[in-house]
Amino acid sequence: MPGHEVERRALLTPVLLLLLAERRGHGYELVRRLGAFGWEEAESAHVYRLLRSMEKCGEVTSRWCASASGPARRVYAITPQGAMNLALWFVRLGELHSALHLFLERYVQLEDVGDEHPLHSGHGELSSGHGDYIRRMRR
Repeated sequence: MPGHEVERRALLTPVLLLLLAERRGHGYELVRRLGAFGWEEAESAHVYRLLRSMEKCGEVTSRWCASASGPARRVYAITPQGAMNLALWFVRLGELHSALHLFLERYVQLEDVGDEHPLHSGHGELSSGHGDYIRRMRR
């Protein structure tokens, strides 16, 4: 698994807590709602394992609810402990956001370095997607 994917998976816990703070949900629905955070194809098995782990830690609770269309579903809800942990994630991610913002701003400035810089050589050429991102950051 590439490093960036490991980092993204680490964010699943606070994102799931946020989704459950917004409203309760069953596993499949939560997987679908993850799409708004860029996980259009989240691994449902991983999400279910994470939800079980979060339940063992007391961050969420679950109960079986009858469904009008199909079998009963396990519906998850955030607990007071989960809400407190979500608030802590908010603080931690806010601090990380500041550091990432500074990193991104300084990275964009590297584009101004002369031709000898790897961003401008044939070996370290940026893909067009990266170039577009840099142009958006400069605005």
